[in-house]
Amino acid sequence: MTQRNNILLIVKQQPGIDYNSLLNKVSSSYGSINSARAALSRALKDLSALGMLKRQDNSLFVTAKGAAEINREMKHKLLIKLNQSINGRNPVEGINSIVEILSTLIERSKQDRDLLKAAKGSTEFYIHDLAELKDSLDKRIHNLQYLSEIMVQQIAALQELNFNESRRMRFNDETKKLLKTIINQKKAGEITVEFQEQAFLQKASSEFNLKPQGNSIAVEKKIFPKLLSFIEKHSQPEGNPANIYVPPLKIRINFPYIYFMGPFKELNELIGKK
Repeated sequence: MTQRNNILLIVKQQPGIDYNSLLNKVSSSYGSINSARAALSRALKDLSALGMLKRQDNSLFVTAKGAAEINREMKHKLLIKLNQSINGRNPVEGINSIVEILSTLIERSKQDRDLLKAAKGSTEFYIHDLAELKDSLDKRIHNLQYLSEIMVQQIAALQELNFNESRRMRFNDETKKLLKTIINQKKAGEITVEFQEQAFLQKASSEFNLKPQGNSIAVEKKIFPKLLSFIEKHSQPEGNPANIYVPPLKIRINFPYIYFMGPFKELNELIGKK
């Protein structure tokens, strides 16, 4: 669409728009505000001279002639896009767009004989082409259905082989209680907590008088509830994620969610199926 028609479309969509508002909308297409102002002034002058635009005080409106020009342009773009989509290298990939444009074309053609006439004269495809496209689509659907069934079997096989799984839950009182239960079931007396941000690591180390080991600290199990409250207090507003290692699980707190990751069977046993 030309810049002139783009201006017409903006004014048609926002009747009564003032000059400065219109300038703000078109200025991004130019290198400077002065260039945009000069181009807009020329376009408005030309459109007014052609009878496509009129002014009322500082407000701009599209005339019937201008609206007809926009409709003609939109029809042209609609048909070009439809031709390109159907005659493209892989029209099945663009089927959503094709169906949408065809629906628009059919409905508008019922009420706009000029559009129907233009479509009949300028479309570069036949009904037979659409029928072939539909056959290709049916084959793709059949293939996707087959692949979907295969994936169901593969997912079940990976679950049986105890591949890693993950669960995302909201961080709330229920998941905090679940986390504490998992910690209490751990036989070891210490829990390893890893911090992504050094400042958060130092703050936690200082708070609990612990010596960091790399990006992690080891905290006694009995102290963990206090550390969890500390993480909740400081991580939520500051966006500092923390990883808690409870072999074979890795638990990530990244507000507003908590992620449980580990072997499928162990995860199901501890958290339940979802």
